[in-house]
Amino acid sequence: MPAPRKTKSADNGARQRLIEATAKVMREEGYAAATSRRVATEAGVKQALVYYYFPTMDDLYVEVLRAGAEVSLANMRATLTDNDPLRTLWLINSDLRMTGLNTEFMALANHRKAIRAELKSYAERVRDIETAAVTVALRAAGMDLEEYPPAAVSMIIAQIARSLCNESAVGVTLGHEELRAFMKRQLDLFAGPSPSP
Repeated sequence: MPAPRKTKSADNGARQRLIEATAKVMREEGYAAATSRRVATEAGVKQALVYYYFPTMDDLYVEVLRAGAEVSLANMRATLTDNDPLRTLWLINSDLRMTGLNTEFMALANHRKAIRAELKSYAERVRDIETAAVTVALRAAGMDLEEYPPAAVSMIIAQIARSLCNESAVGVTLGHEELRAFMKRQLDLFAGPSPSP
């Protein structure tokens, strides 16, 4: 009599290890290196298990994106209740670890429709949370929301922080010190001076 087939829930964490291994390979070596063979080796499982859990590599990439998105969204939601949501938004978007993986997903989205759709959905959820946090902060500071539209302010904070990370990743730092000082002054204007370390 043949042995019963192992269920997906009784996998000793292989599925999760594959997701984590894929994220690690993408972060360290780029999405092109995240092949089924390379990911399986990194996760310490047989290559066949990749396709047992994920019918296609796109399915695996989507799960990696979703796992990271849930963590990021939880961090973003925390900005809504933070004492200084604008600076927290700046810090979250200045995290080099997240920027690297996001860059890989952006590159992958240029070639894969499923990744593009998932990335769009995630980006829109992030934008909603960022805008809500900025709205709360600007209202608390008594700012005119027509003169300082929260969606625009949140995009400026997030995009400048991410741009600095992207440039730093390739060694470009010209103007960074000045831009960081400028952004600090703007955040001080909106939220008051930052606390002393």
